[in-house]
Amino acid sequence: MDEQQPPVTENPSPNLVFLKILCVTTFIGSGLGFISYGIIGISPQYFLSNLSLAPDEESRELIAMLLSTGRTFLLLNALFYGISFAGALLLWRLRKVGFHLYTASQLLLLILPMAFIKGFPMPGTSIFMTIIFIWGYSGFLKFMK
Repeated sequence: MDEQQPPVTENPSPNLVFLKILCVTTFIGSGLGFISYGIIGISPQYFLSNLSLAPDEESRELIAMLLSTGRTFLLLNALFYGISFAGALLLWRLRKVGFHLYTASQLLLLILPMAFIKGFPMPGTSIFMTIIFIWGYSGFLKFMK
């Protein structure tokens, strides 16, 4: 009796669930960054005049420090968050160029505050999260065009 073996097919595409999770979280973070820095960059005076509405003194100080950097800093942040979002969209579509756009914009977002805010302490959490996301995305480069 001949036993029929199911045809062996190689699955060239990996399980992309982790990539999709990374992309969705990037869409959320970068999308919110783009919108918030864009709005604040367009009308920083409005936010400066309403600083008293911040819930506590620490928040007011942080907001005042960010607003003191000027419109250029705020709009550059919006731009880099927008590029990061576009990079994640390209990564979702398995395009290598998305990795490069995402990585460059995230590294620039880390450097930008140090260039505009004297004595800015680099938050370790931001560095750690940036490294984790870049590392996570890099694992899928071999499957991208």
